[in-house]
Amino acid sequence: MSIRFPSFARTRHLASVGRRLLLAFALLLPLAVAGLATAADADGPGAAVKVTVENILAILRKPGFKFETDRPAISAEVRKAFDDVAMAQSVLSTNWKMLNPDQQTEFKGLMLQTIESTYIGRIKAYTNETVQYRKEEVKGSLATVDTAIVTSSKEIPVNYKLRKRSDGWFVYDVEVENVSMVSTYRDSYRDIFAKEGIAGLLKQMKAKIAELETK
Repeated sequence: MSIRFPSFARTRHLASVGRRLLLAFALLLPLAVAGLATAADADGPGAAVKVTVENILAILRKPGFKFETDRPAISAEVRKAFDDVAMAQSVLSTNWKMLNPDQQTEFKGLMLQTIESTYIGRIKAYTNETVQYRKEEVKGSLATVDTAIVTSSKEIPVNYKLRKRSDGWFVYDVEVENVSMVSTYRDSYRDIFAKEGIAGLLKQMKAKIAELETK
């Protein structure tokens, strides 16, 4: 059976989304909140996004930075920013309840690793465009933080979806130019799950992660 995760065109699309998502994180430094070390310490969803970016840029800009040796620290910051449970549930939708606890744990880990590998693979695309912080909307335990990356030729809207937990605000989706990360992965995984079940999906996710890591 041929692997359908995802088509070449969709792979390029996901890579482009991943590059832009990382760029969005990396370009929020002008909005960073000084003195905060973790997303959980932030007072609101906007501050949580800013703290994550500040910490990533602190690693990138430190004297003697080396991608290979400093990657674990960058990886840790990326992972701390996301709510793996909310993200996994949103991506699998109703199929989430069909998984047993071990399968849910494995899927959460692979989902987070997929995002991390995409970010890490595009991290050298960082440039010095500016970012405008547009608005923050909070509705109970959910929030949206709207920003825009401003380049010399256009503005790229980047909207963060966050969920509040007992330990702070965490991202469960990012929209870049109105393209939802969760929706993109959901569309990619739906057909695979229907035809090959969770075992087939997990297998293809591992193959994709291995491909991203080699790049």
